Amino acid sequence: MVKFLTLLVGIIIWYSSLGQYEISVKIDGLGCDDELLLANHFGDKQYLRDTSECIKGLATFRGDETLENGVYLVVLPKKNYFEILISQDEDQTKYSFQTDTTLSSKKMVVEGSKENELFFGFNAFAIVQGNKARKIRRALDTLEEGKTKSKLESELKEINNSVAQRRDKISQDYSDLFIGKLYGSMTEITPPDDNSVDEENQRKFQYLWMRKHFWDEVDFSEDGLVRSPVFHNKLKYYFDTYMPPIADTAIWMGDQLINKIETAGSSDQYRYTIHFLLGYFENAKFMCFDKALWHIAKNYYCAGKAYWADSAYVSKMCIESAKMEATLCDKVAPDLNMPDSTFRQRIRMSEISKPITVLVFWDINCGHCKKEMPIISKMYDSLTNENVEIYAVYTQGDWEGWKKRLAKDKFNFINVANAFGEDKFRKKYNIRTTPQIFVLDKDKNIRFKKIGAKDLPKTIEYLLEEQGVKELEKPDAED
Repeated sequence: MVKFLTLLVGIIIWYSSLGQYEISVKIDGLGCDDELLLANHFGDKQYLRDTSECIKGLATFRGDETLENGVYLVVLPKKNYFEILISQDEDQTKYSFQTDTTLSSKKMVVEGSKENELFFGFNAFAIVQGNKARKIRRALDTLEEGKTKSKLESELKEINNSVAQRRDKISQDYSDLFIGKLYGSMTEITPPDDNSVDEENQRKFQYLWMRKHFWDEVDFSEDGLVRSPVFHNKLKYYFDTYMPPIADTAIWMGDQLINKIETAGSSDQYRYTIHFLLGYFENAKFMCFDKALWHIAKNYYCAGKAYWADSAYVSKMCIESAKMEATLCDKVAPDLNMPDSTFRQRIRMSEISKPITVLVFWDINCGHCKKEMPIISKMYDSLTNENVEIYAVYTQGDWEGWKKRLAKDKFNFINVANAFGEDKFRKKYNIRTTPQIFVLDKDKNIRFKKIGAKDLPKTIEYLLEEQGVKELEKPDAED
């Protein structure tokens, strides 16, 4: 019976230690009046997780559930902080950290965590090497080209290599631990040389190689990478550096990455990447990138794959993305059939037979339109217009004001308006502001959109050349 009770007590103690954390922090120079905070990285932000309890100068963070893998921050009252690693491979009830208010890695004493011993040991080494590197860089700024400068540049390269090698060794020796996966994701990928090609093709080869292999050392099964600054920074660098300003390629790159993460199994990386790309594509300043935004919305949020998103938010997003769909680049522009200013003749946009149609939505009282429309008119009048037509849609209902404006400014292109309310142009084109400019090719595919009037000449020239025609300017009168 005694043996059974002893065994039972052992089981209870063992069981109670599961699903818990107890992290003690002693900072010389601080007392129990100084509350500490525990936060964690998540992407490019930090989130509060706990506040400390304190007895006799020892601050403790406690919880009934183990913390997820990640890089966490112990924040002091003056908002300075030091980072620690939290790993579910370790007993989080044994974590202990002691330092002083300088927060020097050299003075940090760690108990109960092999990963944090490695972490602070590497940080101390990197700081020493970083100080050496700063001194060399300052010296290099004062030197002209020569042997001394070359020697210092070589020393600087050796210092940088020593830090990378130390980090890589930890990632290889402890590849099964969180720190190994974290440091592995920081491995510098270097493209090989292709000596069989010229310099230009070498750059192209290395660019494509890096785009393909950029993520080779990242463990897509490790959720904890999202709870560090590393994953967000790699995402941003990858798309900033290797994504061309072409919506279809951006979509392909995004889908490829999401599929790799989904296959490997990290739900947090999957979630964060989709969320990141939605914002990244929405804020992109490149032409036609609403197509990439629409793709993420339709194929992930509206398809039910963004399981974390609020249903009301998703519903609103899906409504908005549906409005975008008809006028995405490379789609055939929805046809319009509106009366001209006489209200007796209808002009159908699809019947314009010229290689380029410029579709403009404008308003006579719109301040920006007052600047843009004369530019458009001047450009139109400078061309022979054998290959270009402008289809200008007045969006409001002041018919007399519209007619007076046309008579005054002498817009010689096609001018129409929804005078009888039969053409649902606002629904077709999701027009909310004016002016809006769309440039269509000979098949009425939308090729450019939401551009300024000053950009029209180059856009038209590019599209004409692509279609094998060339618009000529009108000859001067004396010619």
